Amino acid sequence: MNKLFKILNLIALLLIIFSGAVQAQIDGIEYDDVIYDKDIHAVKFHLTDFPLTQPLIDLGSNATFTLTFDDLQEDLRDIYYTIIHCDADWQPSDLTTMEFLDGFDEEQLDQYDFSVNTLTEFTNYRLTLPNERCSWTKSGNYILVIYGNDDEITPLVTRRFMVVDPSVRIAPETVRPANVQKGKSHQELDFEVIFEGINVDDPKKEIQATILQNGRWDNAVMDLPPQFIFRDRVVYDYQDKIVFSAGKEFRFIDLRSFSYKNEGVAAIEEYKDIYEITLIPEPARAFRPYLFNRDINGNFTIGNIDEEYNLLRTDYGLVLFSVEKNMPFYDADVYLFGKMTDWKIQEKFKMAYSEKLGLYAVDVLLKQGYYNYNYAVVRKGTNEVDLTELEGDWFETENEYTVLVYYRPFGSRYDQLVGALTIKSNI
Repeated sequence: MNKLFKILNLIALLLIIFSGAVQAQIDGIEYDDVIYDKDIHAVKFHLTDFPLTQPLIDLGSNATFTLTFDDLQEDLRDIYYTIIHCDADWQPSDLTTMEFLDGFDEEQLDQYDFSVNTLTEFTNYRLTLPNERCSWTKSGNYILVIYGNDDEITPLVTRRFMVVDPSVRIAPETVRPANVQKGKSHQELDFEVIFEGINVDDPKKEIQATILQNGRWDNAVMDLPPQFIFRDRVVYDYQDKIVFSAGKEFRFIDLRSFSYKNEGVAAIEEYKDIYEITLIPEPARAFRPYLFNRDINGNFTIGNIDEEYNLLRTDYGLVLFSVEKNMPFYDADVYLFGKMTDWKIQEKFKMAYSEKLGLYAVDVLLKQGYYNYNYAVVRKGTNEVDLTELEGDWFETENEYTVLVYYRPFGSRYDQLVGALTIKSNI
């Protein structure tokens, strides 16, 4: 019996070691939404059949995520995926793979097709999660890692997603900021968290909240403890703390057809190996009055209306964006910014100034689709995104706000995600 017990312990130890082996070999990953390879494009990760949703799913539900992306590399690669459980601050949790994953921690991504009759050739990959080979058993934050494994393991894409085990009720509302100087330009969020399925002994230590605007993590309010505590609920009614610049409704461009020019398109040129699309130069909007425009809050969709949304016949174009500016910023740079940039300041979206034309411009390779975006100003030496300078802020702007509630009872080894709710401001 003792010998059998030792063998079982050894097997369990080996499984734990093996389960972390793949993750340990993937060097250089960030626990964030990142594209690491220049040949990877058009990455979309959302609830299946709902391309504008955030990657947020209920534990044990029948819903699934869909990941799609294109590889513009000529040769077919061996591509794999793994999943990492994280804490509320997006660092790997203390759980072993076997504790949060039902299935194998390394699976090959074997659903792919080649482009058809496109000037830009690509391989389109698809993944559905959870699936029969891989599913999760715990709530919380997760990182999906897509990586190549030809001669060595190299990361290609990482995507954040969240699994919620609904155990609380969230009651939020957007209000005028308490700071009167921000009353016309910012939006503030207050909310209550009502305990319905958990026992909380010390809310200040066991409960924390994260608030997102339009699914962005770069300006998220994180690690926020409750302000007021009652027997069955906690209240977040901070003054000038859960406050966001309201911005303006996002700019948009419809690139779902390369056969005719949609609004905002100046020219479409077809060459031997690429389409080139020139957009009409756009004005700065900081001092223009607010105008409601039903947008998709900075997101984008992929599709080609000429081919009935066949992703394999949806081509790529080199798109020239430009924004008018009489004088350049001498202490700042200008970037294209939105979900299509992963809400990040990236070098390939950096705009160059033309003194002759009096505008900032950048060429971006985009797959056909419908895109929201804005122009961001970033002061030199910082990474702070300023949308006020070229876009302006108006309290009336419609934005989406997501409240995430994390729970770590005393003695627990991971942060449970026990509540999530998204609302629209000013609706």
